[in-house]
Amino acid sequence: MLIAILGLVFFTHINIKAQIFEPRPDCTIAESMNDSIDLGNIYDYFIDSLGIYFFSDIEYSADANEFFVELMGLDFYESWDSIQIHYPKFDFKNKEDTTYLLLVTENSQYVHPFDGKVTSNFGWRRRRFHYGTDINLNTGDTVLTSFDGIVRITKRSRSYGNVVVVRHFNGLETLYAHFSKILVSVGDTLKAGTAVGLGGNTGRSFGSHLHYELRYLGVALNPTTVIDFENKKLISDTLAISKSTFDYVNIISGVYTDSKNAKWVVVKRGDTLSHIAARNRTSVSRIQQLNNMRGTLIREGQKLRVQ
Repeated sequence: MLIAILGLVFFTHINIKAQIFEPRPDCTIAESMNDSIDLGNIYDYFIDSLGIYFFSDIEYSADANEFFVELMGLDFYESWDSIQIHYPKFDFKNKEDTTYLLLVTENSQYVHPFDGKVTSNFGWRRRRFHYGTDINLNTGDTVLTSFDGIVRITKRSRSYGNVVVVRHFNGLETLYAHFSKILVSVGDTLKAGTAVGLGGNTGRSFGSHLHYELRYLGVALNPTTVIDFENKKLISDTLAISKSTFDYVNIISGVYTDSKNAKWVVVKRGDTLSHIAARNRTSVSRIQQLNNMRGTLIREGQKLRVQ
């Protein structure tokens, strides 16, 4: 049995084959060990599709404690990047299994970043997609880190303003934006509940608030699927990540397929019904039929079924 706890992997089986994480030379995304901790129900190899990041084979014939000691000596942050806010996004569209991330343990708990009202959720906001959850606060209010981790980014960004990114030991990252003041430095090791910054209105912001993001392998997660913001606690102590977790990415790109294999598109600026029909190898009349339309008038952002 393989258990991931805070980014460290423990085996309860003897004479197993462990996969030590390093970036594959033929991969376009270079991530650290903490980016992908995979839970498999087998002893000899990883069946999780994110296991492509595990390629150096080391044989272990030891108990869990000895394995832990060996693992502690690894360089967890070989590909550590303290300049780019976002890592290149992993493409989850071909992921056929589920990765389970342990969010809390007896010694590592969740702490709500700030006790405030949610003012904007993850999702479409006018014509732009909003990749986080906004929490109302006053300038100078103290914001806390959600989980144990290490500070990867502290910088000023045109959009995020003063921003902090914390890499957590299960591979997740949390992002805290629009601070008036940053209270931590790159490389700081934090316990959940450590103050990371003071609320503010820097960057592309209208009124003081905390912009809070959750990301895994560079791709944003909907925080409300992980955190109960009303009660300020986790929904579950384990997070399941599968292809469907990131369905919104396909919707944003303008083409997506639902569970009934119906193909949909999102109308972009300058689109006409005939252009959409030609791009998707169908006819205007068929699109009208599928969407119960009588005319050809469409609007930017409208979702149309094309198959």
